[in-house]
Amino acid sequence: MKALSLILRFFARYLPSFSRIGYWVRSLGWSPLRLDASGQTWLVTGASGGLGEAIASAGAAAGADILAVARSRDKLEAMHARQTEARGDVTLIEADCASLDDLRRLASDLAGTKIDVLVNNVGVLLNEYSETSEGFETSYATNILGQFALTEALIENGTLGRDSLVVSMSSGGMYNVPTLPDELDAPAENFNGARAYALHKRAQVTLTDLWKQRHAERGIAFLVAHPGWVDTQGVKTSLPVFRRLLAPVLRGVKEGVDTVLWLIGRRPVTGVERIWFDRAARPVHMGSATREASAPAAQLWDRLASDAGR
Repeated sequence: MKALSLILRFFARYLPSFSRIGYWVRSLGWSPLRLDASGQTWLVTGASGGLGEAIASAGAAAGADILAVARSRDKLEAMHARQTEARGDVTLIEADCASLDDLRRLASDLAGTKIDVLVNNVGVLLNEYSETSEGFETSYATNILGQFALTEALIENGTLGRDSLVVSMSSGGMYNVPTLPDELDAPAENFNGARAYALHKRAQVTLTDLWKQRHAERGIAFLVAHPGWVDTQGVKTSLPVFRRLLAPVLRGVKEGVDTVLWLIGRRPVTGVERIWFDRAARPVHMGSATREASAPAAQLWDRLASDAGR
């Protein structure tokens, strides 16, 4: 009953804001998004569908050269075939974002390239436990560990440098949980996919602040956003009941990526502890409970650095 009560309260609190309703209301006061990315190179993970494809497509249409990263070559090629308005080049890169080996190889292959925008978009919510060949729970490896490893490798080899921008795609689900580094790599015996996903998305927010602090002198901007509740293939697969109940008010992918594209175009400067949603910086806690229960941020860095072998 307690779990059901928490779920109902979460839906009641966030439905007007995170759904299409909130987007429609807020967008009434917005100027049209006119993005010129000519001469830029963007690396977008999870680019073969959903939010990642929408970001890559918008970037290519705005003139950016896109490095589109995903695990499935077939899905990447299908995505590429749908690019009818691209002004920039789209390069397909087959890599498993849950594999540290693949991500290290990707970073090595890109050495000497200047990436203007990295979008850490890839994410999975798994209903069943699975493990990578490197021994990590798959969603942990995909949602946060791999993003940490790739971003740090690209910074280390100079691919990300002064005036580069890193945007990570979080989720409104992170409001339900604190930062708990010791629980990120959940064991099979008590795996809960929705909780794991929320913990990883909370960790992305904390990690963004850590990046700002640790790499301030490099001139790299770090931002984190969430898209609201979007009707993607991942939602259809992982949250079928949620989708069935809320399908009429779920956002479309273009609505879901609007803020990320706006951030890339505007590059606003904010202090720590902010997540961007619907073109505005929002609090990262909606009360004291998750703030007070969070472990020190340094513990997250130590955990990720240890698991990434850094």
